[in-house]
Amino acid sequence: MMKFSSCAAALLLAAGLAAADRQLFSIARGGAVFAPFNKTDKVKVAGDRLALELPPKGGRWRGTIVTPKKGEKYFDLSKGAILAVDVRNNNKYPMQLRMEIVNLKEGKNSNAFAHIAYSSIALLPGEKAPLRVRYGRAVKESSAWAPEGMQRLPDGFVKGDHKIVPDRVAQLRIWTSNPDADRPMRFELSNFRVEEPVKPLPEALRSKEAFYPFIDRFGQYKHADWPGKVTDVAQLGERKLAEDRELAANPAVPGRNRFGGWADGPTFGEKKGGWGTVKYKGKWFLTDPEGKLFWSLGVNSIQLVEDPTGISFRENYFEELPPNEGAKKQFYTRKAFPRFGFYKGKGGNRDTNILQFYFMLHNVSLKYGDNYARKYLDRSQERLRSWGFNTNGNWLDPEILNRPHLPYITCITFKKFYQVIEGCKQIGWQKFPDVFNPDFAAGIAEALRGHHRNTVTDENCIGYFVDNELSWGKTDTFLAEGALRSPASQPAKIAMTEYYRNKYGNDIAALNKVWGTGYAGFDAFLNSTAMPAEPEKARADLEEFNDVIVNRYFRTCKEVISREAPGKLYFGCRFNDRNEKVIATSAKYLDGCSFNLYRPEISAWRLPAGVDMPVIVGEWHYGTAANGPAHPGLQPAANQAERARGFDRYVRSALWNPQIAGVHYFKYTDQMATGRPADDENIQCGFVDVTDTPYREMVDAARKVSADMYRYRLAEGPGK
Repeated sequence: MMKFSSCAAALLLAAGLAAADRQLFSIARGGAVFAPFNKTDKVKVAGDRLALELPPKGGRWRGTIVTPKKGEKYFDLSKGAILAVDVRNNNKYPMQLRMEIVNLKEGKNSNAFAHIAYSSIALLPGEKAPLRVRYGRAVKESSAWAPEGMQRLPDGFVKGDHKIVPDRVAQLRIWTSNPDADRPMRFELSNFRVEEPVKPLPEALRSKEAFYPFIDRFGQYKHADWPGKVTDVAQLGERKLAEDRELAANPAVPGRNRFGGWADGPTFGEKKGGWGTVKYKGKWFLTDPEGKLFWSLGVNSIQLVEDPTGISFRENYFEELPPNEGAKKQFYTRKAFPRFGFYKGKGGNRDTNILQFYFMLHNVSLKYGDNYARKYLDRSQERLRSWGFNTNGNWLDPEILNRPHLPYITCITFKKFYQVIEGCKQIGWQKFPDVFNPDFAAGIAEALRGHHRNTVTDENCIGYFVDNELSWGKTDTFLAEGALRSPASQPAKIAMTEYYRNKYGNDIAALNKVWGTGYAGFDAFLNSTAMPAEPEKARADLEEFNDVIVNRYFRTCKEVISREAPGKLYFGCRFNDRNEKVIATSAKYLDGCSFNLYRPEISAWRLPAGVDMPVIVGEWHYGTAANGPAHPGLQPAANQAERARGFDRYVRSALWNPQIAGVHYFKYTDQMATGRPADDENIQCGFVDVTDTPYREMVDAARKVSADMYRYRLAEGPGK
């Protein structure tokens, strides 16, 4: 077979893609109809360009709905795999724009979506770039043999977003919700087109017999190919040797001290000796033990044993699994399952009956051979330094702390003492912890004295989170209502009863008069699990006790950390919702706040009015359905190049933002193509795939933005 140089191959690929581009319609010739989302949105055609002028105060969504020209019902996207439009950001600040490809259900409701594929773009001030949406094909109706246990299925199956019927596209929706900025938004759009030659769907989708097994021996989807896919065990060793040479040639980004702080930047003598925070030239930073500015660029979930995939009830999915015996037995597990997903209840009363397999761990053993666990974990730290990261994010394998490692922020976890408020409706991952149970504080203390004890004296430990994505509710009475609905044995219910007994001078009649209730006494109040018939009358009291719960939660965490791990920073609970009052209250106790922000960019994101402190973004990512796992995640990209671009722009938008002191990417490895048992997530969002092969585009993007990050932070953004 003829061999091409990498340069020649790239030119041929570019030429092929360019040849495949097909204009979807002509703006200048009236090839489509552009309607504003809101009356205040201005949509204007100027030659071959479309101008969007969106006011700072409009509807929740602002932009344009694009439909075919009069006489045509659908756009036909069947000649390509990606829809693209060139977008210019005509603003003096970073902005984001989203495009959705929509199939509608039959009927007159223009918001009744049958299928949808979407993506977003983040643009620097004045920047012009293509917004690309990859769309799979929803052409095969769900059947009795469609694979299960995955949030998204491969191209061709109907289930899940990011797939459409390509020749029946009724709308394109182009919009921004701009939740963070009270400022006008101006964009220019041009050249709507389809890109990338569409490949026929795999023949294997024709029947159950042809489709199964659909996962190869490495845990990869069998019925598609992509750059970097492993086809032979020998390739694993070859890639290891190639990466050995690359890491040796690029050991670290220059200009950093041993912690990853800015070696060439200012030194804050009063901050030496531990980790701290400082606002320098209007921007928040952490400071490292040498007193240097430290902006935290990190990666989550560097773990040796993580995210197995379920085998039980799906044995026919897998082409080849090693025997569950002898040396290979270590790659199997029978862990318990949580409350939702494909495996919910399938283990009966013994969820540990469900067999699972660690594909990543098995591939790592094949790649590194003897002492593979140590070699894999050591390599993670070498990679992060080489790629420009200076922080290990949450969910770090504890074994890493026994060898040279980067600084880290870790989450204090404890289950033995963790009681929840039973009356709290479960709207997130878990019910809210009962902070009135003395064991809550005892649990944090025991964790810091126990399995987190090495972190307390580790100079590379920046600090701690406690909990992850707690459910605070959208109202300022949510937690108090949970306590009110709880049984008499609940410590929070007991504390609530005593709080109101004291407030009303042990006079239940006084409480009944305010609440419009008829409790016989405070014992009856304690034993009731019902909400008042007229909850509005009790709102003020419930808000008061809600504040008591919130303050007690953050105060307890801060006091225990300060006592048990002096000098370490407390970064809160990794908010994923936005209750303004709770966030403002938390700031009284935190050294830095933490949020999980899955967005295209965060340049204008802000804490509540009057709150100013450093913020760590605990999670965010970009993914694509073009490389194995079918789920492109919460910020889908068209391909690896677009993922890398998204990574760069997200980091730059955070550097632009004065309150952001660091961002931690989720996550180090892809999720399994067949889903994690906890909730069926099967997202391609990692820096390395299931065979431990790094994504070159992501590595290059990280190195580039990291090399420039301290200069960029001080040179760009508000006031510059």
